[in-house]
Amino acid sequence: MTKVLCLGDSCADIMIPYGDLLKGKDVSVSFSCGGACANSAAALGRLGVNVSFAGKAGKDLYGLTMKKELEECGVDTEYFRIDDSLVSTQILVVLNENSERYPFLMPKDNPSYLQIFPEELDKIDLSDTEYILTNGMMLFQQPAAGNICAFLDRAHRKGIRILLDINYRIETIHQDNACLLEAVQLSDYLLGSIEDDFLPLTGGKNIEEAIRKLTAPDKVIVARNSEGSTVYTSAEEYFCPRYEVDVCDTLGAGDAFNAGFIYGLTKGNNLETCNRYGCASAAICVSGKGARHTPDEEELLRFILNH
Repeated sequence: MTKVLCLGDSCADIMIPYGDLLKGKDVSVSFSCGGACANSAAALGRLGVNVSFAGKAGKDLYGLTMKKELEECGVDTEYFRIDDSLVSTQILVVLNENSERYPFLMPKDNPSYLQIFPEELDKIDLSDTEYILTNGMMLFQQPAAGNICAFLDRAHRKGIRILLDINYRIETIHQDNACLLEAVQLSDYLLGSIEDDFLPLTGGKNIEEAIRKLTAPDKVIVARNSEGSTVYTSAEEYFCPRYEVDVCDTLGAGDAFNAGFIYGLTKGNNLETCNRYGCASAAICVSGKGARHTPDEEELLRFILNH
């Protein structure tokens, strides 16, 4: 059975509806499980993929809840370490009157999800792993950045296919990106937003220029924007337009896309079909509230059939 390892962040999303409070609405602060890699792992588990999650959180209410929820989604959490010396990373998200998001990372220094060490990575059994998903958030700060790069290099040498969600956020643009660039070279699949990831990463003026800088004979690039998603290889490209749905919440759309795309890979589908699965999974996610409003296998296939 194909196995996928999601290696990365698991965070507690604390939503603060400041705008609604200003309008006099009776609302309160809410907590949900988040983190890009953890979101994708949960979505893959719901799709019936044999998936495990490797990461780090504190031994507190948030960490224990995050681990439990992943397990309820069908994710193997053997390598999700709950450390009683750490506090789980929290993302405080303030929502203004227009539902625009203003996130704040707590704790700002040495967040728990970046405390990844070689002795922990060495314990991960890769004997039946075919795909590894990680993201750029893990590749800017130590100790995670260098240790994950070394781990990816070892996996690459074993023939494991690596997917990198670039996740080139504005707060990381001016940080040292050496480990990110190394991971880009090691990756078989690069995924991300045209405007937020590929153009800033490459300095390209448009996606065509960015693709020329990144494309290698065996590398697949999956670039998304508001119109849909395009898969680029050195020889071909496949475009899937976005599915028209009533949008409730865009949180986690990219994470859901990644899960749908990987689901297609594990089923042996071609890249065009994988892209369609990714777009459908993202559409289902944004049609409901929260980053983990994702489909099971039957719901995904039915959605595509009906659209």
